[in-house]
Amino acid sequence: MNLRTPAVSGLLLVAALSITSCTHQGQEDGYLTLTAGEATLSACSTAAPVQVQALRTEELPSCDPIGQTLVFPDGEQIQLPEQQGGGGASTSESGDHYAYQNVGNWGLVAARADADCSHVQEWGNPEALRRVHEAFGSGWVCP
Repeated sequence: MNLRTPAVSGLLLVAALSITSCTHQGQEDGYLTLTAGEATLSACSTAAPVQVQALRTEELPSCDPIGQTLVFPDGEQIQLPEQQGGGGASTSESGDHYAYQNVGNWGLVAARADADCSHVQEWGNPEALRRVHEAFGSGWVCP
């Protein structure tokens, strides 16, 4: 019995499945990818709360506010992590949703949505917001 033919057929089948199973991750794939050159900010040298309204700017940040407190207009606060990158979210007792995402050299973006996500406010550099929307969708603040 010649075992080479089934083995070759099996290998061809596996190769064909691997090629057809690979997909390009496009918009709203849940991944925000930055190159090494897009994440070069150093930590801010002074500690100060970050008002989300200050994020709405065309200017790029000069430092990364790691470990700082992010303050929303209604007084809600989120403590930023001590390491660079990533994002986070929380829900207040009233059910409002709050989120932030670090977008490397484009800075932080932040958002607030009411409990049913019918009204959303966002703050951040336009390019940073575009990248967050591309990765997570326009409703990224809502769970």
